[in-house]
Amino acid sequence: MAIHCLIVSRYHIVYDGIVDMVLLPSITGQLGILENHVRLYTKLQNGIITLKTEGEDLFFTSTGGIAEVKPDQVRVLVDSSENIDDIDYERAEEARNRAVEMMAGIPSHSSSEFMKAMMLMKKSTMRMNAYRKHGRRRPSSKTIKHH
Repeated sequence: MAIHCLIVSRYHIVYDGIVDMVLLPSITGQLGILENHVRLYTKLQNGIITLKTEGEDLFFTSTGGIAEVKPDQVRVLVDSSENIDDIDYERAEEARNRAVEMMAGIPSHSSSEFMKAMMLMKKSTMRMNAYRKHGRRRPSSKTIKHH
């Protein structure tokens, strides 16, 4: 059984392919979508989109958006998304630290500048957590491969 999945951010197509199952971070909880699922629309929260395929699972960050589910396809429209294996952990950590510093220097917590810094901090923290949980572990130079 298979379902077509399309993940699109406002910048580019993130994923376009056939999968066995899609797990979405819906605002009502995690949704598991299989082939022949009932039609629905759902709002997404920040989180991880998991695509289960034969042989491997693929993980993508999601910063909000919506999903349209049809019996043979899932279309996900998000503000931003990236494959977790493409996350540069150090850059995400630096962005989070900059956001925390910005927040500390803004006197009014209700200002738009403070809110932007807080959103940057949340996004960076989500990227770091996603990578820690699901990112591919690069083999160390001490790893011996047998052929």
